[in-house]
Formats: sequence, C-alpha cells, structure tokens
Amino acid sequence: MSQSLQEINDNIAVAVQNGQYLTLKTHRMTEMVEEHLKHAAESILAKSNRSNLIDVVYTILKELAINGCKANQKRIFFEERGYNIHDAKQYSIGNEEYKKIFSEEMALEYGMKAKAKGLYVLVDFLFDGEGLTLEISNNTPIMPQEEASMREKLKKAMGYNDIAEFYMDQATAGGETEGAGLGLALIIILLKGENVDPKYFRIMIDKDRTVARLEIPFSDRFVSKRDASARVVQG
Repeated sequence: MSQSLQEINDNIAVAVQNGQYLTLKTHRMTEMVEEHLKHAAESILAKSNRSNLIDVVYTILKELAINGCKANQKRIFFEERGYNIHDAKQYSIGNEEYKKIFSEEMALEYGMKAKAKGLYVLVDFLFDGEGLTLEISNNTPIMPQEEASMREKLKKAMGYNDIAEFYMDQATAGGETEGAGLGLALIIILLKGENVDPKYFRIMIDKDRTVARLEIPFSDRFVSKRDASARVVQG
C-alpha cells in the first residue's frame, strides 16, 4: 500500500531532525511531489533557523526539478518520434515539435514512461549549521547544443536584478520569455534578492547526468564544494 502525503512528510521531518542529509527521488512533477519538496525545505530551514528562505528555496527547487523531469521526458519523446538527438537538424525539428505540443497531461504520461525506463530526478539536501547544499540531478546526458544554449542563458541571467527587466529586454530583442531562459533568470534574481552570491549556483555536466547545485551559506565558516571531474556551466 502506498504511503499517504502526511506519512511521507512525517518521515521527511524525522529524517531531517535525525540527520544532515536527505534524498528525494521522482520521475514526474505532481502536486504531491511539490508538497514533499516544500515540506523538506521547510523542515531543513526551520531546523537551521533560516525559515525566511523557505519561499526562495522552494521556488528554486521546484524550477530545477521540473527542468530535470522535462529533460528526461524529452529524450523519450525524441525516441518515440524517431528523431536522432545527435543530429543537429533533427534535434532542432524535434525540439520545436516538443515545445509546441507537449502538455501537462503528456508530462504525467511521460513521467510514467520515464519510470519504466529508469529515468529519474534526484533531489539531494546536505545541511548543517554552516549552510545548505542542494543538488538536483537527472540521469540523461545533455547534448552539445543544449549545453551551449544553457551556458548562454545563464550568462545573460547573471546580468539581471529584476524579472521585469528581463522581460523587457527579451521582448525588445524578440527573445525567450518563458522556459529555461526565464527559469534561470528567476533563480539568479531570487538569489540576489537574498544576498546570496549567484556564483553559488552551478550547473555541472558529465557523460550521463546533469546536476544543478545551489549552495546557501549560513555562516562565514561555510566551505563551498568543488567538483573538478565535471564540466561547469556558469556565467
């Protein structure tokens, strides 16, 4: 029998009180998954006396988890449509089709397909009195054109301090005002609003997974993690 929302949240709360590490795993974003992410963030930040950061941390967690689920589901979509993701022209055609027709209902369906194929998103929380480290990873490789696009979007996002400024600049230039571009800009703006250095947000890529890492120092003694084995996408 599956556990109820309250039972799982109770287990999350106990895990947070008893330790310094928590991992949540999902294949698709649902209201229940969102509730678990929010409860985990609330429990950890309350324990660390940083409840003022709940809204920011939850918003960023949700954005990155959704991105990871979408990346996995897009791979399945490409496979079913017969697009060669390694071919630049076919990738471009498939990506446009995906963005045009993919819906919330399809996301739930493809979430189940992702589970069947062993594709998932992991949300790791590492926390103590010095700071909080969040890592959101999905186990599909990123294509070179996707990495280049992500690098450019993150670089642009670093230049914004206000989401309205982002919208105005993108609209004037005929650029993207939704999707990953908006999501990255939102993350950077939220961090700046809480006086968290955006350089603590990194996206790391290796051959079989993509990891978004956010570190939030609670004290001057916080030591940032470094992952020399991965290529880093940062502005």
